[in-house]
Amino acid sequence: MNLHSVVIVLTYFAVAECNTVSDISRTHCPNTKASINAIRKRRHLTFPAGSNAVITISLAKTFMTHIPSGWYMTTDLNVMYPLPDPEFTLAHSRRKLHHRQKKDLWENLQNAIDLHNYNGRACVLRSICEAKMLLAPPGKSLIHDLLRAVFTSSLFEKEFQEEIGDSYPELFDPKVCDIFHDCPISLIQIALAFNKPKNKLV
Repeated sequence: MNLHSVVIVLTYFAVAECNTVSDISRTHCPNTKASINAIRKRRHLTFPAGSNAVITISLAKTFMTHIPSGWYMTTDLNVMYPLPDPEFTLAHSRRKLHHRQKKDLWENLQNAIDLHNYNGRACVLRSICEAKMLLAPPGKSLIHDLLRAVFTSSLFEKEFQEEIGDSYPELFDPKVCDIFHDCPISLIQIALAFNKPKNKLV
């Protein structure tokens, strides 16, 4: 048998083996007996345990004096929010957990604002009401979508009523947004102000 015949025979067996492996891989994983279509799972974004996102608000005010000049008084407000770790991802399918996380965030914001002698509860309620009026339609802006996810109240969901109904019963009043809230700052407008494009200097 010459070299040309050997190459043809080897090529034939190689093609036959590739076709067999291709047929098997379409339906089964080599290391399991289950179908790949049956074991395909959703993919979720997870972070290392202990990771947190921090929302920082800084307020600066100049000293009303001539001397010294250029001095500022600053106040910083930091709110930490835990990012989803592997344990959170496993429980991601539970809708009730989403409302619980939202309630925790609202309470953290409320407590942080209370520390600065403002009505934190009123500021949270004001933000929830402003989210219905000031935000762009879904899909137009990532910042708007994030604010909507944080400050949207799903009043008609049973899980939302069970988790947040006792903490924020005002939300179930149809006229809650028509009532003046004792909050001089707008968290929504502050967040949107950072999203505006800066004017370029000519």
